[in-house]
This record gives sequence, structure tokens and C-alpha cells, in this order.
Amino acid sequence: MDSLDTQIETILNGQPLSQDIPVICDYNPWDLFSRSVTAVIFNEDMDVLMVQESKSGSRGKWSLPAGKVDPNEQIIDAIRREVLEESGLEIEATDLVVIDTFGYNFRFTFSGHVIGGQLKTVANKHSIEAKWCSQTAIKSLNLRYEDTMDLVNVVRNHNISLAMDPWRRPHFTAIGAHNRMLLRVVFTVRRKQNNRQYVLISRLPFPHLPVCAMHEKHNLKSILTDFLKEKLIKKYPVDSLLGVLSVEHNGVPRSPQDSPHDGLCITVLAKSRVPYEGMGRICGDYEWMQMSPSLEALLTRCLDNPNTELIQWRPKFWCKRPSKRRTNRSSHSKNMDKLSAQIAAL
Repeated sequence: MDSLDTQIETILNGQPLSQDIPVICDYNPWDLFSRSVTAVIFNEDMDVLMVQESKSGSRGKWSLPAGKVDPNEQIIDAIRREVLEESGLEIEATDLVVIDTFGYNFRFTFSGHVIGGQLKTVANKHSIEAKWCSQTAIKSLNLRYEDTMDLVNVVRNHNISLAMDPWRRPHFTAIGAHNRMLLRVVFTVRRKQNNRQYVLISRLPFPHLPVCAMHEKHNLKSILTDFLKEKLIKKYPVDSLLGVLSVEHNGVPRSPQDSPHDGLCITVLAKSRVPYEGMGRICGDYEWMQMSPSLEALLTRCLDNPNTELIQWRPKFWCKRPSKRRTNRSSHSKNMDKLSAQIAAL
């Protein structure tokens, strides 16, 4: 069996853990989940690909290309299929940027670019039409979801950050079979005495990263918080979840005789704002493992740059109609706008 250092490095490199490693669930507070995909596609003029809905209940409204992942389908295949069905365009997905969660709904948002096809002009059951829209024009559309522009800005800013760091590895779903919905935790703490990073591990029945079963009534942060409070740390700082390191999924059975394994294992990175010396006593089934220098270097890059190195996680799903209220944009979005203008001027 691979060492824990090797297992964590495998996750950081976007690969699934070996199927020879049993998945031990340390916390089991349900398995009724819905998986969907969304694409934010820009053209050379930074216009966004939008589609007009044809389904009853939302007919005539506009949205980003999106849809549910079919049974026995890979997530990456689902986003290509949905964009082709709704817009007529073939795309190459370039990065998994955001994961939205709300109850049992999981939505995976990809960036990408067009590699073929023709823009749809004839309505069918998938959509009425598709067109490229400027970001200003999108605001005047009858949008199905209120956070459409927010997600467009998130992916746009993500693409700008990538342009400044060409060595960053893109994120995709790793092909790993699971028959449950699981949350794996990489929880780190820094020790003042030697200025080294430690990671929390569960010791029984063999050393492994802690794993929690997901529950449809709780988002990722609440599951993580409940787990740490119950098992380890009573005063866990709930705002220390930095983002998602990897997503393991394999919707395609190896053979017709295989049992279903259309589950997920999402590995998140969290850090303690309290140093090792102030953590206090933890449950006897757990301990802190000092990382090897090479692993610490990999993980430090993620800890220091979570906005670019990790898949963003958002606990809110787009389930409301567009609001007419004006909202204040974050200082990060405003700074990214300035940076975008500077890059364009080069």
C-alpha cells in the first residue's frame, strides 16, 4: 500500500488513489445526490456562449450551457454533450473551476474553448437558440439563474490568473470508482517550534486521510465542521476550508455485470488558523503526521494560492430568479478587472 505522503501527492497531482486502498469512512452522519454540469465559454472577443431554454417552466429564458450528468456517464463527457446539444458547438474543457453545492445538488462548472461545430439556429428539445453575448448584454437578458454573471466573472478572473501562471496544472475529475458520496479531508496545521506543516490522519484500521460520508441536508463546510467538532477539535475555525483538491468519479461500469459505482469522492483542503501548539488534545484514533519536505512544498503552494491552485467551492446553488437589486462587487473582482485591463493593454 502507498505511504500517506505518496497518497497525498497523488491527490495533489489530480490522480485517483489506487483501488487497492480501501476507503474507510470515519464519519457517517445519506446517498441521494444530483450531479449537473455547466460551461462558461468565451470567444476571442470575450463574448460568452449563452443558450435560450426550451423546456417548460423556463422556456424563453437564457442560461449558460448546462444539464444533468446521465447515469453511467463521465462528468467530463457530460459537459461536452450538453454544450453540443444546446449550442451546436464542440468544446474542449480546459479546467474544472467551481463546484456548487446545495443540499443534494452538486454542480461542476468548467471553462473551455470551441474546437468545432456550428452555432445552433434551429430550435429543438434541448434549446431554442444559442448566441454569443457580451458581458454587458447578458445583464439585459431574461436570465434563468440570478448568479449567471457572478459565475461568468469567476471563470473570467480564473482565466486571467492562469494566463499569468502557465505552469499551473488544470483540474479535471480523476477517474476513480466509488459507490458512495464521500468527503476526504486534508486538514493541516503549522507547528511554531519547527515551522513545519502537519496533516491530520486517522490511525484505524490503518493510517489514512479522514473520510466523511456526505449528507443531503448539509453542505461540505457543515459536514467538515461537524466531523472535526465531534471527533477532534471543539473550537474548529469554520472558515478554514480553502477549496477542493480533487474529485474522483467514474460513472462508467467496467462491465455490465459490475455493481453501480456512480458515487464521488471530493478531497478538500483545510487549514487551522490555530497553531499546532494551541490545538489541544485530539481524539485517540487520530494523530498529526509531519509531512515530508517535498510534500510540504507541494501543499504550501496550494495553501498560499488557494484561488488559483484549488477548485473553488461555493455552498450556494443557483436556484432563484435573477434579482434586480444591485450588489456590491468584491474588491477581488474589482482588482481582477484592473488586472485584465492591464493585460489587454500590453
